[in-house]
Amino acid sequence: MAINFMYFMRESGSSMKHNMALTAAAVMVTSLSLLILGIVGMSVHAGNGLAANMKERVDEIRVFLKDNVTMEERASVEAFIRKMPEVKSVEYISKEAALEEFRKMYKDEKTLLDEIEGNPLPAEFKVRMTDPKFNSVVAKNIESRPEVSVDEAGKKEIKNPRDVVNKVLRITGAVQKFGFVIVVAFGLVSVALVSITIRMAIYSRRAEIGIMKLVGATNWFIRWPFMMEGVAEGFFGAIVGIIGTLLVHSWFITKLEAASENVNLVSSGYLALLSFALVIIGIVMGAVGSALALRKFIEV
Repeated sequence: MAINFMYFMRESGSSMKHNMALTAAAVMVTSLSLLILGIVGMSVHAGNGLAANMKERVDEIRVFLKDNVTMEERASVEAFIRKMPEVKSVEYISKEAALEEFRKMYKDEKTLLDEIEGNPLPAEFKVRMTDPKFNSVVAKNIESRPEVSVDEAGKKEIKNPRDVVNKVLRITGAVQKFGFVIVVAFGLVSVALVSITIRMAIYSRRAEIGIMKLVGATNWFIRWPFMMEGVAEGFFGAIVGIIGTLLVHSWFITKLEAASENVNLVSSGYLALLSFALVIIGIVMGAVGSALALRKFIEV
């Protein structure tokens, strides 16, 4: 059995060398499809994690004030907010405190901090609700106050995390759907290329295969090297795809985690599981491509 396995490995390796261009193309397309799948899986997982983290603080809205608001006007706004039965607590953050918090958050971004002139940050109220479902109602009521600052679009500057959570989930859903279509398309091309590679290998060895059948070799004995060739192409494609996925995690996801107050959006356990899944999918793609090429092998 071990001798047969080594023979199959040697034959599949020899076949891949003889069809190097097609083999490389099959591996590249497989790796690209699995890279996209890895990025989509990682992005969706990170998006869901980010949304879940934000939901924990979804009962709080932030109300930004105009710079020229007096102490009396500020006190009037605070009293107005506190009177609402839906409000649990109100915390005032001065311009100075907001700047100090900003400097602490971005203490490692020296270039960004050096560009700050004066204090561009507004004073604000952090308003916590008795129930997150009241966020929109309270925000709507506060919009009527003239002391609330207005952005360039003319909209009152009240940050409602529920809106951000919904936006993150919409983007995550769109990425998942679009990514699925792209992965399926590249997956089909990958399977087709593996199948073509195996067919070319069969054609180039048709005389040798004929002799093997004449001396009594079974169909599966002849098929196994080609099956292993397809599986190897899928496996190598998966390895390249995993490396690309890990690089994307290092370049992008870690920065997103840092911007999200060091929340662990994609754990090492999830990366290990994703990598294992990509290897299995790559092997299956290679096996399917080989199987398609070998369907009529008995007639060869």
